[in-house]
Amino acid sequence: MTAETIQRPLRKEKEIEFFKPTLSREDLKGVLECLVEEHLACGEIVARFEKSFCHTFKSKYSISTNSLASAYHLALLSLGVKPGDRILLSSFAPIAALDAIFLVQAKPVLVDLKRNSFHPDPEEFLRKKNESEARFAFFDHSFGSLVSIANYNTEGLEVVEDFTEAIGANSDTIACGRQTKVAICGLSAENMITTGNGAMIVTNDSNIANTIKSWKAGHSSKRTFGEAKYDYNLVDYQAALGIEQLSKLGVILERKKKIAMAYMQAVQNSRLETYFQNPNEDTFQRFPILVSSQNSDEIQRYFKSIHIGIQKTTEEPLHRVLEENHLEYPNAERLYQRGHCIPIYPNLTKDNVQRIATAIRRIY
Repeated sequence: MTAETIQRPLRKEKEIEFFKPTLSREDLKGVLECLVEEHLACGEIVARFEKSFCHTFKSKYSISTNSLASAYHLALLSLGVKPGDRILLSSFAPIAALDAIFLVQAKPVLVDLKRNSFHPDPEEFLRKKNESEARFAFFDHSFGSLVSIANYNTEGLEVVEDFTEAIGANSDTIACGRQTKVAICGLSAENMITTGNGAMIVTNDSNIANTIKSWKAGHSSKRTFGEAKYDYNLVDYQAALGIEQLSKLGVILERKKKIAMAYMQAVQNSRLETYFQNPNEDTFQRFPILVSSQNSDEIQRYFKSIHIGIQKTTEEPLHRVLEENHLEYPNAERLYQRGHCIPIYPNLTKDNVQRIATAIRRIY
C-alpha cells in the first residue's frame, strides 16, 4: 500500500475523537447527589452497586475494587498463588494482569495468539502449560471477541476469567463471567461501563469471596502481625456512577453492535480484515482493522488527515514488555504491527459512523 492508493476526501471534516465516555444526565445526577450527601468513602452506595452487579450477572458475590490491577491481585491471592508459580496468559492480555503477577512474585508464561484470532493458540497453550508446569491461567475476551475456555486444556489449572470487554454478552454457548471459579471485570473510563476507574470480582465460592474481602482494608478488623491489608476500595460516588451505567448496559451493547455491523460490511468491501468470528455474540468493545501492508505509520497519517482518531491495538504486547523474542510470537506481533482500532463508542452519530465506514473502504 502506498500513499497514492489511499483516496482522501477533499472537504475538511470535523474531528471524530477515538473515544468518548458514554455519560448521561442520570449518571451526573447520581454522582452529584452522592457528593451533596457527602458519600465520599466506601459505604452503602458501594454495597448497593455490588448487589446490583450480583443480580445482573447472576453471581452470589461481587466485590468491588479501585482498579483492574487490584482485582487481578486479589484474585491471585484468593487462589493461593505463591512466589515462583507459573501463570499462563495471552501476549495480548491487559498490562494489569502482568502487574498483578509481579505483585505476587509469580512468573508469567506468555502464549502467542492463534492465527487470525484475538485469542491464545490452544496447541501452544497446551505445550507451554506442560513445559512450564504452570498451575494458573488468565483468559480475557480481547476486544469483545468471546473466548470459550472449554477449547483449552485447563486440567490441573486454577483459571481467572477477565470479562471486561465482554460484559453483558449474550451467548448460547459461552457463559461470560461464569466460566471459572473467579472472574473479574474492569470498570475504567474506556470500558463498556465505568466508575471512572475500578473493577469487580465475581464468584459463587464463599471461601474465595471471604478470602478476597479479608485482604481488603476496612473489610475485616482481624489482622495477623506483619500481614498487609490493601486499600483497594471503590468509593460511593464512583459506585453511584456504576449503578447508573449498569442500568444502560443493554442500550450500550445494542448501539455498539449496530455500529460494528456497518464496519463489518465496510471491511468486507475492502482489502482490510478483522478477526471477529461471531458478530451475533461478540460485544465489539473495540474494533481492530488489519492492513495488508506493515506500514502502520501510513495508516495513522491517513486517518489523521481525514480527522478520525485511531489507536494501536495495544500500546505494547506483553512479549515486548518482557523483551522476549518477537519471532516466537508471530501472530501477536502481526496484530500489533498491522492492527488499528477505530472509534466505536455509542454516542457516535450516524454521519460519523458513515464517515468511518467510507474511510475503511477507501484503503486499497
